Amino acid sequence: MNTPKLSSIQLLFLVIIFEVGSTTLFALGIGAKQDAWIVILFAYIVGVLLLLCYTQIPRYYNQKDFGYILTDIIGKPFAIVLLFLYSMYFLSQSTHNFYEFGALIKLTALPYTPLWFILYAFIFVVIYILRLGFEVLARTVEIFLPFFIFFNLLIYSFNFFTGELDMSNLLPILGDGIVPILHQLPTVIAFPFGESVVFLMLWHYVTYQRDMRKISIIGMTIAAILLLLSIIIIIGVLGPRFASQTDIPFLEILLSIHVGLIFTNLDSIGVFILFIGGFYKTAIHVYVSSLLLSWIFKKVSKNTLIVIIGLFLPIISLLRFDNLDDQRWKGVESGVYVILIYTLIPTLILLLLVIKNRKQRNEQT
Repeated sequence: MNTPKLSSIQLLFLVIIFEVGSTTLFALGIGAKQDAWIVILFAYIVGVLLLLCYTQIPRYYNQKDFGYILTDIIGKPFAIVLLFLYSMYFLSQSTHNFYEFGALIKLTALPYTPLWFILYAFIFVVIYILRLGFEVLARTVEIFLPFFIFFNLLIYSFNFFTGELDMSNLLPILGDGIVPILHQLPTVIAFPFGESVVFLMLWHYVTYQRDMRKISIIGMTIAAILLLLSIIIIIGVLGPRFASQTDIPFLEILLSIHVGLIFTNLDSIGVFILFIGGFYKTAIHVYVSSLLLSWIFKKVSKNTLIVIIGLFLPIISLLRFDNLDDQRWKGVESGVYVILIYTLIPTLILLLLVIKNRKQRNEQT
C-alpha cells in the first residue's frame, strides 16, 4: 500500500481547517466575558509551545510513523498501550464533533429531519472520501478552505460596515481581573489548540519534513487570528452577556446583518461553515483512529477499520449524548484525560527521546 504524501500547502490547509473547525460559530472562552479574546491569545501561545514539542519528536526519525517511533523509544508492549489510548481518545473526539455537527444541522437547517438520518448521511460521505485515500481528503481541503475563510471574513466585514459592531463591548479590559481568564484557559488550550496532537500521527506523510514545524505553526497562527476575529465580532455585536446565553452566537450575528435589504438572512453561510468545519474535523479524527488501530492490529486494513468505525459512530454518538448541552458538558468534564493526552504523554516521550539520543551520542564518542 502506498504511503500518502502531503505537500506543504496541504499540511497548512489541514492544520487551519482542523484548528478552526466549527469553532467560529461559538463564543470561545466566553466565561471570561469581554476578555474572551485574551483567553484565546494566551491559549494560542501555549498551543505554539505544545506544537514545538510535538514537532520535535518526528525530527529524530525521518518520515517514520508514530507507531514506529513509540516502539523504538519504549518498546512494543508499552507502545501498543499508548497507541490504543490515543486511538480511543481520537474516537472520543470524533463523537463530540460528529454529534455537535448533527445536532446543529438539525437545529439550524433540518429541524424536521431525524438526527440519526443526518448523522448517517454525513458519515457515508466521510467514509467514501477516506476510503479514496487521505491524499484525496487533502486535495479537497485545497478547494474548500479558501471559501471557508472567505465566508468567515465576509461576515465579519458586513458586521463592521453595517455599524452593528460596538467595540465598547470589549471594555473594560481585565474588568473582572485575571481569575476568569485563568479559569477558561485550560478548556480553550485543550479545544482547539491541544487537539493539534492529532498531527503527530500524520506528519510522516509530509513530503518536505524540514518545513513541517514552520508550516504547522503558520497554520495554527492563521487559525488563531480567525478565532480572535470571531470572538471580537461576536462580543462586539452581541455583547458578552447575550453571547454567553445563546447557543450559536455566529448565527445571531448573521441574522443581524442587513445591507440595503439585499444581503439579509445569511444563515445559510453559517450552515456552510458548520458543514465544512465539522466534516474535516470528524474525518481527520476517524482516519487517525483507524490508522492507529491498523498499526496495532496489523492484519486488519485501515480501510476496513474506517468502515467499521464510521458505521458505528452515529450509534455511539447517539448513545453517548442526550442533547447538545450534555455533549458540551461531557467535553468539559473530560479535562484530566485530555491533558494527559496532549501534554503529559508527548512531553514524556520527547524527554525519553532526548535522553536516548544523548546516550547514543555519548556511546559513539
